[in-house]
Amino acid sequence: MAATIELACGESTAVISPIGASLVRFSVGDRPVVVPMNAFDGAVLAPWPNRIDAGRFDFAGDSHLLPITEPERDTALHGLVADVEWSAVERTESTVSLEYSLEPTEGYPFAFDLRVDVELAEAELRMGARALNTGTAPAPFGFGFHPWLSAGNGELVDEGQLVIPAAQWYETDERLIPTAVRPFDDGTAVPADHVSDDSACMVCKDFRALRLIGGTILDDAYGLPRRGDDGWSRARLKGADLREVVVGMGPGFRTWQACTGDGLDEDLARRAIAIEPMTCPPNAFAAGEDFDVIAPGDELAVEWSIALTGVDDGIADSASSVSDNAPAGSEDASSDLADAPTDSNT
Repeated sequence: MAATIELACGESTAVISPIGASLVRFSVGDRPVVVPMNAFDGAVLAPWPNRIDAGRFDFAGDSHLLPITEPERDTALHGLVADVEWSAVERTESTVSLEYSLEPTEGYPFAFDLRVDVELAEAELRMGARALNTGTAPAPFGFGFHPWLSAGNGELVDEGQLVIPAAQWYETDERLIPTAVRPFDDGTAVPADHVSDDSACMVCKDFRALRLIGGTILDDAYGLPRRGDDGWSRARLKGADLREVVVGMGPGFRTWQACTGDGLDEDLARRAIAIEPMTCPPNAFAAGEDFDVIAPGDELAVEWSIALTGVDDGIADSASSVSDNAPAGSEDASSDLADAPTDSNT
């Protein structure tokens, strides 16, 4: 197994695995921020994130059939590079760059050079990813990232409070394939479909305003992300210790995915929540929309970040405490959407 790469900056530490160019751990002092969960731990997801129904999609007049990697749901899951070894090409005490050449393969006859740059700062980790089309034809492409976020030392995610700033929710079938895209109601009335423990209940899935996760089960995508003036969207997880993990995604991303890990082993279930920036929604290739098409010689470049804020460690809860490229604290979705439902029944 490939040796992991340890980064350090002040009180911040991170562990990167060359397998999947994965962010396995990130801590600030003794406060865990990103933790391993034995499920795509912090991996880069490409050339598509999430699921493709039956592995089938059409593009530029040709039909493609991908290998089924999630047989229980009959889907092709999380792309082709999450379980392969990337090469570390540059490294300092607080940074590392990894590369991988994706060759044409079954169901995806396109070629890309991929690169991920990781920079650890004080209480913040920043990542940039690039995908260069090295083939001879335009190609469909999507990036995603799969960090598992801790709500605090030993806390279940039930104790955390969550904000996902997005205007719509993807309703799915039992295989987690989208069946409808539903805009959230900005009013305060509880909709008729509100039923406790109902996976299709929009009130239970609405985290536009900061509220307790409680027993809510999430494996859900959210579209039309709300953005700050800088073009970044920021999801927030406030732990029982009142410190916030802020996940920022830059302008190239279209979709948030949130997963409470209920299907994991009993000792891991709900021990962390995955908050995943994605450049396209689930099943985008099969749906034929909402993904990037990269021309030969062109590239897709994206940036995202994870920061821990809180007065305990002297870190300002403001944009001035982090990078100009990814100011983690400049948006307060909880105050901007005060009319969103604030109770949770699941």
